[in-house]
Amino acid sequence: MDVLVRALELTGRMLAAAQAQEWSQLIELEAEREPLLLRQHASDPDSLARLDAILAYDRQLQAIVGSARDSAAEQWQRETDRARAIAAYARP
Repeated sequence: MDVLVRALELTGRMLAAAQAQEWSQLIELEAEREPLLLRQHASDPDSLARLDAILAYDRQLQAIVGSARDSAAEQWQRETDRARAIAAYARP
């Protein structure tokens, strides 16, 4: 199988994992994909089209992961604020 075909397939699976919030699967897939992308690739039209598709998927991945990160940070901040309020209320 062509390296870029495999990388594109893995990137699609990464996007599906991110959409399902399957973060451990996303990490595993990215680790499998990374060495494929670090290779030197041809500059023929098919290879360039695959690289463009991978980059498009990556932009979607960045948006999903960024949103999830922001959501987790907000939740952590709410819990921290809640714990501080409880601690302040419990002080004599």
